[in-house]
Amino acid sequence: MASGFLLFVLYLAWSLYSTRMQLRAATDSRLLADSARRAAVVADFLTDQTKLATQIAGAHEVEDYLANAALGMSPRYGLNANIGFIEHAFQRFMARTTLRGEAYVRRIRFIDKNRVEVASAGVGANPAIDSIPGYVAAPRIDPQAWTIEVVAPVFFKDALVGAIATTADLKVLSRLLIEADDSEGGYHEFLLIGDGARALSATRASVNFDLVDRSLANIPADRPIPTVAGSPNGNRMLALRTPIERAPLSLMTLTSEATAYGAGSTPAYALYLAAFPAALFVMAIGFERQRRRAVQLENDVVEADRRRHELSRHNSSLSKEIALRKRLEEDLRRKTRALKETNAELRIAATTFESQEEMIVTDANHIILKINKTFGEMSGYQAEELVGRSIAILHAEQDDADPSEQQAAAIEASGRWQGEIQLRTKEGEIVERWLALSAVQDETGAPSHYVRTYYDLSDQKAAEAKIRTLAFYDQLTGLPNRASLIESARQAMANCRTTQTYGALLFIDLDHFKRLNDTLGHHKGDLLLKHSAARLQKCIGKRDTVSRFGGDEFVVLLADLQASEAEGAALHAETVAESIIASIAEPQDLDGHTYRCTASIGVALFCDERQSMEDLLKWADMAMYEAKTAGRNDVRFFDPAMQMLIESRAKIEAELREDIAQKNFQLHYQAQVDHEGRLVGAEALVRWPRPVAKPPSPGEFIPIAESSGLIVALGNGVLETACVQLAEWARDPALANLTVAVNVSGVQLHQPTFVDRVKSIVEQTGADPRRLKLEVTESFEIAKIDEVIAKMTALRDIGIRFSLDDFGTGYSSLSYLKRLPLDQLKIDQSFVRDITTDPNDAAIAETIIALGEILGLSVIAEGVETEEQRAFLAARGCRVYQGYLFARPMSSKQFVQFAKLFARPGVPPEGLDRQAHSA
Repeated sequence: MASGFLLFVLYLAWSLYSTRMQLRAATDSRLLADSARRAAVVADFLTDQTKLATQIAGAHEVEDYLANAALGMSPRYGLNANIGFIEHAFQRFMARTTLRGEAYVRRIRFIDKNRVEVASAGVGANPAIDSIPGYVAAPRIDPQAWTIEVVAPVFFKDALVGAIATTADLKVLSRLLIEADDSEGGYHEFLLIGDGARALSATRASVNFDLVDRSLANIPADRPIPTVAGSPNGNRMLALRTPIERAPLSLMTLTSEATAYGAGSTPAYALYLAAFPAALFVMAIGFERQRRRAVQLENDVVEADRRRHELSRHNSSLSKEIALRKRLEEDLRRKTRALKETNAELRIAATTFESQEEMIVTDANHIILKINKTFGEMSGYQAEELVGRSIAILHAEQDDADPSEQQAAAIEASGRWQGEIQLRTKEGEIVERWLALSAVQDETGAPSHYVRTYYDLSDQKAAEAKIRTLAFYDQLTGLPNRASLIESARQAMANCRTTQTYGALLFIDLDHFKRLNDTLGHHKGDLLLKHSAARLQKCIGKRDTVSRFGGDEFVVLLADLQASEAEGAALHAETVAESIIASIAEPQDLDGHTYRCTASIGVALFCDERQSMEDLLKWADMAMYEAKTAGRNDVRFFDPAMQMLIESRAKIEAELREDIAQKNFQLHYQAQVDHEGRLVGAEALVRWPRPVAKPPSPGEFIPIAESSGLIVALGNGVLETACVQLAEWARDPALANLTVAVNVSGVQLHQPTFVDRVKSIVEQTGADPRRLKLEVTESFEIAKIDEVIAKMTALRDIGIRFSLDDFGTGYSSLSYLKRLPLDQLKIDQSFVRDITTDPNDAAIAETIIALGEILGLSVIAEGVETEEQRAFLAARGCRVYQGYLFARPMSSKQFVQFAKLFARPGVPPEGLDRQAHSA
């Protein structure tokens, strides 16, 4: 019995010990579950802050601001309104973001990618943002300012353009904690911040920050630990630290062991029951109560675990649903933005397509898909008449359905081609257009469509025709002028060389024409010139040319005399000349007044291209003066005695070659003045000092240098001397801003090493290329226009500018003029000389000035010798002048003195010229 009783007592003691241990385990599980649940609540709250920042970053007010800023909207008129809308939206977010009725968001800011604030709402300090991440970072806890800071990136068209920064009150987290009374030293709950130096308790809890011991931050996480830290009376406490996910926070739970495990004895006390059998009945009753309590606690723990697992599953499903919804919302926003951009592009494309230019869209096989209204009005076709048909129906040549090899190569290389074409309208009319052809590529890079834009060339062609008429035809008689005759003569010379036959040049002067003007007036003189021009045209063949050189002088070009011997050619030319004299000598009716006129004619024969046009004209002119000397109304041929001039020319060429090698040349400079009377530059003019009474003028030796090939060496020497002078002037404040213009021969420009030679001279001399201007004469022949353009462009890239000299005397077309990279047009002095008295010269000058304005080129006039000429040019828009009115060409030393005197106020240019020359 005693043994059984002892065993019974031991069994009861063991049962009590086991029950107490189960009670402790159940209590620990409950504390862990409750703490984890509240920690999840705090973590969810912090996650909501990142969602709030992300939601604000995607607000439509922010998108509207970024779209308007990308379109270049002025901050003064449009963007300030968008910023106001953004700040109003921030205030709405702050007002409706509450926890248990309390708004906790202190401040919302919108910063750009340079971390410059664009808009903000709320109060408080602005936390520093070192960089803008491309993702939403975890919330940042600032224990000093008691704030929760979140930064969310802002994207526009998939590019990072800024960020949204929110600042929330950290103390709002106290609303998520359990408010407990610790008067008994019982249950306490608070948040540890960082290393434990700061803590946050429930709003009405008596726990204060002095309760926090930093050692609590170092206890193991998620395990109840007995401790005396934080106890107001030194009793043993249970401490449980639960970290908050993605935040430097820990949920701290403190409770006394007595409260947690009950006030009963520890499990060790049960062993003493063996020594106290008398307390068996009491212990039995206690055991039963503890057993029931343990069972209840075990059931509670099981239920808590079940609910925790169920909550975890629910939270997992909710998180997945939130993530899916977030992805769907982001995809929807991206598609919405793409749709808006596509709609905007479509509106722009539709507006562009219906512009004033004529446009056609075709497929890859050049089948018409669409035409705009402008093209339909031009062609006379309705859209349904062309859609589905080949573009070839519109071409003037029906077999030109596909792009040429040149077009195809350009489209393959760059996706576009442009050039001049001819179109056939519905009525069969041929119209000229400038075509800009662009290819639309598919995802593989192959052309899927072609967009053709046609530009009307009518105005350009009309202007070109007007310029050609003014430049190549005499306005009074309608006959070709000097430039046109030179071109015809070149062709005739080439043809004579091929056929081994002779041609002739007849220089005709009307006798006593000045007497007619003085007695009967210029009106009668003009009628005589018109009638004489008509009679001259009747005396020549279809292949021959009659040209008026000016005044009462005419030149007839007999292109082919159909004779291989000089004598036969002379007889034929004499026959034509005699018929001209006879025709001119017949009475002429000058508006009711009968007038008889005679003519003197000089003839020069040619059979190849060895004679220059200038030589032929000179010979024929000399022969004509011989006819006048012989009594007028006669014909004279070029006398072999005139060969002395040719020999003189050969002598000049030899001396020129020698002096070019020895650099026996000088540069003189003629001032260029603007409309405000300021000295803006100078033209470098070459002079050839010879030990003779009258040294050769540039008009005499420059043509010889060009025809002999010496112009290249001479031109390089002139350019080098001018650049040395330009570099020297750059050191003088009075001359540093002047430009120097240097004439460049067409022979030089066609040299393969021209660009390298110019660059080398500029680099070696130290001249500023921006102060150097190269003048190209319009009359030189451009054989390879693309090569010339490339050379001029290469020099313009380093700052050198180009001027077209003697404009209006040559034969370059508007298409050349439009393509050449020019900066300035120079009106030839032949038009300026009689600009105030000759309507033809005035009309040509006005047209050149207007053409310069259209093409964006400056205009300078040379040969300005009177104030009337300058005033006439200034009234028409010419702003820069050169001529004897301002200064004659002078040496470099004289020009320096002239420039310094020019800067003095109150001294007229004429006086400056005299002072510089006298010095």
